Amino acid sequence: MRKRALVLTLPLFMITGCTNSVQVGPTDRASMITSASSWTLHQGSASPEPTRSWTPDTTASGTFLPHRPGSTAITYDPAVVPAGARATVGVAQKPRSTEVRLEVAGLIPRRTYGAHLHTEPCTAVPDQAGPHYQHQKDPKTPSVDPSYANPANEVWLDFTVDGYGTATAAATQPWTFPAGRSARSLILHAQATKTAAGVAGTAGPRVACLTLPRR
Repeated sequence: MRKRALVLTLPLFMITGCTNSVQVGPTDRASMITSASSWTLHQGSASPEPTRSWTPDTTASGTFLPHRPGSTAITYDPAVVPAGARATVGVAQKPRSTEVRLEVAGLIPRRTYGAHLHTEPCTAVPDQAGPHYQHQKDPKTPSVDPSYANPANEVWLDFTVDGYGTATAAATQPWTFPAGRSARSLILHAQATKTAAGVAGTAGPRVACLTLPRR
């Protein structure tokens, strides 16, 4: 009698890259968010590969809840960012570059979100987090000129959530935050970021905010 071969298919972590971002997913439910001090990206391939670790200079981590005094992680729209969803942002600066990584969990599966770093901390009013942080500031407000509102001059971290409600994104910029004038918040938006003239950098309503430490 011919024996049938038993084939086991194991889920692999996958990285898909574009010019300025990396997305990782799906991930194991037990490790949806890394610790604030150590990050690991798992690279998927036909054969096991070693993981690569990354340690940020500063991190911010929080659970999105409706605003209350002292909140540092706020959901403005629980229908889009459910209460209890989490985010961790890490920032690592070298002499001439900055890398920012974002991990989220508990979001709506398969949904795409816009995500950017903004100039001010989170408050109960979404717009008080200010505009996008820009390395070269647009003299016009709001900034919708692609010459300024673009992923090289700002920090864009758009992502699409996997089936477990998790996602990871990263951006590396060829510039650094000036001392004492770093980005102060991560804003999640309801839509992917637009790039056309007149709407560049816009991504729909602000649906959640995470305050970042001052550098």
